[in-house]
Amino acid sequence: MGARLSANAVSAIFACRGRHMLEVRDLRLVQAIGEHGSLVRAARVLNTTQPALTRSLAALEAKLKGRLFERSPRGAIATDLGRAVLADAQEMLGRLERLDRYLAEVRGDQVRDLSIHAGAYLAETLAMTAAARMLPLYPRVRLRVNSVNWADVARGLHDREAPIGLVDRRGIEDDPGLEVEPLQPQPGVFVVRPGHPLTMQRGLSLPDILSYPMIFIGRVPTAVQAPMAVAREQARVRGTMHPAFPALVQESPTVALAAVRQSDAVAPMTLPLALPALQAGQVVALPWREPWVSLHPVVLRLRRRHLGEAEQAFLDLLRGVDREFEQAARDWCAAQGLSPDCG
Repeated sequence: MGARLSANAVSAIFACRGRHMLEVRDLRLVQAIGEHGSLVRAARVLNTTQPALTRSLAALEAKLKGRLFERSPRGAIATDLGRAVLADAQEMLGRLERLDRYLAEVRGDQVRDLSIHAGAYLAETLAMTAAARMLPLYPRVRLRVNSVNWADVARGLHDREAPIGLVDRRGIEDDPGLEVEPLQPQPGVFVVRPGHPLTMQRGLSLPDILSYPMIFIGRVPTAVQAPMAVAREQARVRGTMHPAFPALVQESPTVALAAVRQSDAVAPMTLPLALPALQAGQVVALPWREPWVSLHPVVLRLRRRHLGEAEQAFLDLLRGVDREFEQAARDWCAAQGLSPDCG
């Protein structure tokens, strides 16, 4: 059986002997299982229990007189019938979403929401700048830039909380249900207040930096946490380790940047966040950096989900902002005598 069905086959599946029609919730059930390959994850996305989802799937398969998914310890794998229903379910749900958007536009008095999920560093730079530039272009679109834990961005897309997500590539697992668009890497630096003792120290090392209180987000990606753990152990052996890490947990990098100016704390920052304060002389970048301090942004979208005009416009603006940030970072690095990646 092919991925797409003939008109007669579609009619046979969705008519089900005349009066038993599939409903939208049936389509969402099939789509969720197909996207996640697991009844457990699909149940979580649909906000139901696995036993309830299993019963609903069994009832749907009885209605269609065929199995939609083969269950195994590795998950749920679509059968030929399941793949055929999936293809049309995705198309129909996409049409319903487009119809909702069109009706809102036709009514004219409706303001629609566009939500963006992003990790904190990207929410306060790329996403916020693109959203601000979009305001005069789409007055009937209410933008919501949601700064969320980087580990929750993909889940928010699968739960249909947002059509677009921004996250560090190192913070997500391979997910066949997502399209991933890489953006330009953002060089990272440790910043301190002017006159901080570390600015006068020669041969600066990471254990030296971690001897001072650190302001950081609460959930640190493994790619960043691992080298910091090694350096903290080295500082402990030397007897210079600051006891609390992070010493101040703050999920907003912009707020953390302001706090650095009031103390001897250190904060890791990407250049798009730190550059205005660096250029104003409000903070200083320490002369120590490694590639893992940089951030590697990607745009996440659900695979095969149609994006409306507003979503496409946001992405176009986002790509433009990304290019501007890259050029600004290159210019700053060149002025400091550093390589383009600030290494």
